[in-house]
Amino acid sequence: MDIFIFEAAGHNVAIEAKYIYRVADNVNIVPVPLMPSCYEGLLYYRGDLFDVIDMGRLMQPDASLLHDDPVIILLKWDTVKLGLIPDRIVGMKWVEHDGASGTVIGQEGDTAKLMTPDDIWSKLAGLAYGT
Repeated sequence: MDIFIFEAAGHNVAIEAKYIYRVADNVNIVPVPLMPSCYEGLLYYRGDLFDVIDMGRLMQPDASLLHDDPVIILLKWDTVKLGLIPDRIVGMKWVEHDGASGTVIGQEGDTAKLMTPDDIWSKLAGLAYGT
């Protein structure tokens, strides 16, 4: 399976490539008040509305390297649309894996935590508002 790897809070995170809609930059994120600190706001992109979160702060609240003009990984699955702000994009790799969440190991021995978009959404939904 093809995986898309990015870095967040010092960890490599992988998402199955079939969920990646696009990688965008130079976009306007509209802040939403009283949301968790990792929730950056909403992004209207090519007719779709995406919730945008900072993956570094989602994984570790004080570890983000957020920039003024971040690159955003746009995900689409089922009816959900989510934008992820990584600390750094690593790239694409092909690995043999069954698609479940867990750790994947590439041919070079490097590791990444494989997450599904539902894992990320569930983690976000479990946070307290206004933090």
